Amino acid sequence: MSPRSLAVCVLWAALLGSGGSGADEPALNQVVVTLSDGGRLVGTIVREDDATLILRTTSGLELPLARSTILKVDLASTSAPTPQASPAPGAADLSDPNDTRLLFAPTGRPLGKGDGYLSDHYVIFPGFAYGLTDHVSVSGGVSIVPGLSLNEQVFYVSSTVGWRFKNKTAFSLGGLYATGSEGNDAGALLFGVGSFGSSDRSLSLGLGLAATRNEEYYYDENDNYLRTEHQWTPRDAPIVMLGGTFRVGKRLSLVTESWLLLGKDFRLSEQPFGLAVRFFGERLSVDLGVVLVADVIEEGFPIPWLSFSYHFGPSHGGHASLPRLAGGRARYR
Repeated sequence: MSPRSLAVCVLWAALLGSGGSGADEPALNQVVVTLSDGGRLVGTIVREDDATLILRTTSGLELPLARSTILKVDLASTSAPTPQASPAPGAADLSDPNDTRLLFAPTGRPLGKGDGYLSDHYVIFPGFAYGLTDHVSVSGGVSIVPGLSLNEQVFYVSSTVGWRFKNKTAFSLGGLYATGSEGNDAGALLFGVGSFGSSDRSLSLGLGLAATRNEEYYYDENDNYLRTEHQWTPRDAPIVMLGGTFRVGKRLSLVTESWLLLGKDFRLSEQPFGLAVRFFGERLSVDLGVVLVADVIEEGFPIPWLSFSYHFGPSHGGHASLPRLAGGRARYR
């Protein structure tokens, strides 16, 4: 028997062995489930297995809680008021459904198994992401610029592996491959991102190693074409990403994402600094902001930023009163 199963058995034994009159029994059987995002639910355990715990709230709703982010399960105190189950939709504890991403770059938080989203940047760059497991996810996208053929569009695919930790810290490693211009040129990025804090107030730091692929043409001494070779050239210095979120309202957050392309030709005036306002509900989020590049601003206006995302999966399709779980799962720890 695993330690987690043993802990559940001990909890059940404590509940079933509690004394008291029939009138007091429901209160004695109540537990407080603390989630890793700080939320708490009160109810009675209906059943559980290796993947899911079913909790019946005081209002009679049965909520399926997957195990990956339950911090602890405690007996509800009978000597003091117990915390209530999460409020109805629109209450202050509504969480950002897009906490796995800043403007474009990922945070350190992985998607949960079966969770995903459809996104669209600038209307002409749709994409998707999907959690294969609680730790591994895939994503991709393609531009749909009017007037360009399919082989002239920009494609990208990416995969990440990540972990959420008990102290609201998360870390992900991943890789991205992008190509365009009929597949002649391409780029690749290996990256790591750490996020610190909750989705309401967090800091994300990332480091990436990039390389580009270019075509090299070879000719003989009479300028007759011989062959074409694709050569990968690694970037001479890493790329640093700095971002964060700060919640300012019930359905409103500030999101920032900035890049420092380090290297011998580094100029601060060429680095992009992004800032957006995120409007979100239970499934939808909209980012509206600007990307500031000093050299560009000198010649005109900031670059506008606009993106949408629609989220689906176990973390978004359950009962309305269930707050978003960190990573979409629950677990005994």
